[in-house]
Amino acid sequence: MADVVLAIPALRSLGDRYNDVGVDVWCHYLWVPILEMANLPLAVIPFRRTQAFWKAATWIRGPRYVAAYLLTPALAPALETWLAGVPSRRGVPSATKRWLLTEWAADQELSGEHRVNALIALADPEWAGGRPPPPRVTVPDRAGEQFRQLLGRRIERPLVGLVPGCRSSSRRWPEGRFTALAGMLAAEGATIVVFGNSEHEVLAARVAAGAGPSGIDLGGRTSMAVFAAGLRDCDIVVASDNGGMHLAAAVATPVVGVLGPRAPQHSGPLGGSARALWASYLPCAPCRKDGCPRRGPGTFLPEARNECLQLVTVEAVARAVGEQLREVGATSNV
Repeated sequence: MADVVLAIPALRSLGDRYNDVGVDVWCHYLWVPILEMANLPLAVIPFRRTQAFWKAATWIRGPRYVAAYLLTPALAPALETWLAGVPSRRGVPSATKRWLLTEWAADQELSGEHRVNALIALADPEWAGGRPPPPRVTVPDRAGEQFRQLLGRRIERPLVGLVPGCRSSSRRWPEGRFTALAGMLAAEGATIVVFGNSEHEVLAARVAAGAGPSGIDLGGRTSMAVFAAGLRDCDIVVASDNGGMHLAAAVATPVVGVLGPRAPQHSGPLGGSARALWASYLPCAPCRKDGCPRRGPGTFLPEARNECLQLVTVEAVARAVGEQLREVGATSNV
């Protein structure tokens, strides 16, 4: 999800530049609602990933595309567009897919650029760079109504959203930290709503339980549009380094993201009310690995594994939440 949200400015650039001929975006069906809410000047084509590359290539060959911009680092899209005979294929090369591309884009992230800027530069070789434009999406009114129906009761403000799940173990703030944070904020008078997809239902339930009667568990209970509506209606969102963090920023909700190993200037949430916490002082930071390779004694803690996440304390996150709420003028006892 994160890559889809962060690709919105690049896709908007492509749609504007090729408005006379048209642009199709092939997107996994799960993430299509995000692009629909972005109101982009292009057509979105949903698909399901298949291991039969020739089948996907057949689908792509039909419209007779003249160019493909590969905004994902994955090998499959490069192979599929090559099999489909798309004449121009631009992407960031890797050892496995370099020969599948006709145009190579530099990995801007390695030179310190934010992921948003890196994707825009891939989509537009003439882009001059600058401050990364924050992705923006607009939530449908119906989705907002459905979210309020899910809440099912009157809530006390501030409404704090928590998005604890993340597929990458190196970017997932520990469950116990989220649970403790939920209890701490609830004790200060906040209502806690916990979001998560179907893979994180148990995690969401446990974190929500940490808030006691003030906790609302919505794990696995929201569509993508309702998820976005819930993030928008929260006074603030706290998230691991995941797609929910970026989606919350895209609906202009104040965000506190726990990034752990990743530098905010590379992959942090964008917007004036976004803040990221990370252990910049570790010798291994920043790190782009999906699993922590460190073993043995840590730099500051007894264990090195995931030390960057362990160093971000519950108290530090709660303090950031309170500061953010005061900055935006939300009603808060936190």
